[in-house]
Amino acid sequence: MIRPRFISAGDRIAVTAPSAGVSDPTDVRRFENAVSVLRGRGYDVTLTPNVYSDIGDGRSSSAEQRAKEADSVLGDPGIAYVISAKGGDHLNEMFDHTDLSCISDAPKWVQGYSDNTDILFRITTVYDIMSVYCGNFGDYGMEPWHRSISENLEFLEGKRTEQDSFDTYESGFKDRITGLEPIEGDVPVRWISDGNVSFSGIAIGGCTDKLRDMAGTGWDRVRDFAERYRDDGIVWYMETYASDATSFADDLRKMRDNGWFEHAKGFVFGRPLFFEGDYVDTVRGVLGDLDLPIVFDADIGHKAPRMTIINGARMVVDVRDGRGRISYPGLTEDY
Repeated sequence: MIRPRFISAGDRIAVTAPSAGVSDPTDVRRFENAVSVLRGRGYDVTLTPNVYSDIGDGRSSSAEQRAKEADSVLGDPGIAYVISAKGGDHLNEMFDHTDLSCISDAPKWVQGYSDNTDILFRITTVYDIMSVYCGNFGDYGMEPWHRSISENLEFLEGKRTEQDSFDTYESGFKDRITGLEPIEGDVPVRWISDGNVSFSGIAIGGCTDKLRDMAGTGWDRVRDFAERYRDDGIVWYMETYASDATSFADDLRKMRDNGWFEHAKGFVFGRPLFFEGDYVDTVRGVLGDLDLPIVFDADIGHKAPRMTIINGARMVVDVRDGRGRISYPGLTEDY
């Protein structure tokens, strides 16, 4: 597994829009503030042309243009960190125009979440390069930064190897007025598990709304990935943006039927944003007979704040009395 070098002041950060772009004035202001804040920390921030472009329906630009601009930063050895502008719905259209192989010549940190699952998942499962499932670029524009944001940057800078669960989370999306609104939790965080649990393995996962579209397709390399890292085992983390009990169960069965959970050591599920039914019972109904630890309501996904999840790194999950800790032993060692 390739761990990209950690970033530091003076490095170049690139923002690109492989999914949706930014056009709403409040979002533009948030992005402009994010650029200013990161430059104030000594980083050279560049944005590809499609970041402020929006052709509608969750697309910043044509699939060909999105692929071209993504490749331009992924393959650039002078860029140390690439982060997606936003989520959306149609990122996988890019794969008709790129296989992302250019990153193999210039490994770097790539971060995003939601629709960006497709890029991160492929970078790690196909090219054995670590990637980061956390926030998109706009999160750096909030004032003040939530602990999750500063800790995210600390991971990328090689200053942190573990993270504790947060105190509260936001129960849903909140309207923005200034564009700089911070995370304001309104519900206490409590991770759900069958007693206190601890397990470890190579982390991989993302948003099931996107993972289901890859399972069993020509882009699916998961079984090979799990076999390469069978000695460590795999820790799956997943979350859903919008689903219901029936479709969510079907998604999990599809992944299981395609061998995704071979060599699994445990599962971590983030809080779903929109869900009809009981997602805990749904998961247990599909995965319970695997007799593996399953954690629910973790700080992962669409209900902020989000923990920094490093695909491809050895991750240790500890849950004690409803509190969680995720750590990456050996992350800062030489690879």
